[in-house]
This record gives sequence, C-alpha cells and structure tokens, in this order.
Amino acid sequence: MRKKTIAIDFDGTIVECKYPDIGELRKDAKEIINKLYDDGYIIIINSCRSAMYEAGIYKTLKENDIDYDYINCNHPSSIEAFGMDCRKISADIYIDDKNLGGIPDWKTIYEIIKKQLND
Repeated sequence: MRKKTIAIDFDGTIVECKYPDIGELRKDAKEIINKLYDDGYIIIINSCRSAMYEAGIYKTLKENDIDYDYINCNHPSSIEAFGMDCRKISADIYIDDKNLGGIPDWKTIYEIIKKQLND
C-alpha cells in the first residue's frame, strides 16, 4: 500500500506568521508533525519561501527536531506516478492556515487527518 502524503504549510501553520522573519512554533505543532511522521505519513513542508528565506525553514525544523521528508518538492513516488514533477505539491491532504475557515489547533488537526485518511 502506498504511503499517504501530507503537505504542511510553514508560515502561520507550523510557526506563527511573522514573514519574512520566523515566528514562534505553534502550540503542539512539533509533537503532532513528529507523530504523523512516526505514523508513517510522508511529510512535505510546503511554503512560498525560497532562496535565503527557505533556508530559515531548514534551520527552524532542525533546531526544533521536527521530522519531515521534503521541503517544497514532490516525493519521488508522486513524480513517478504522474510521469512528471509539477510546481504544485502532490498530497493526500493539505494543512494550511489559509484554508476556508482557518486552521484548528494541532490536536484537532491530528484527529481530522486520522479520520479523513481512514487510519
């Protein structure tokens, strides 16, 4: 069975939005992201940050011991399945503070993912 992919926005979702600076980690973000990673999901951090601003993502995730698979790029299995690599990150579910209705707390996010992805 194919692993399911979760794309997670950075600013406003993992950290408080302070762009171009990096805000504080949102409550429970680290614990839930690491739990999803340990549950076997592919975690792709998705952000509009690029170049020197993208480097802040790597630094923040490393300093806070947050597990992930990729930043701003598709998983090789998605590229193979679709026969190309497009700009949009391919995922089974997206977590982003800009979605309709805003973003719930991270514990609720975990419950929603488990229900929606039927795990």
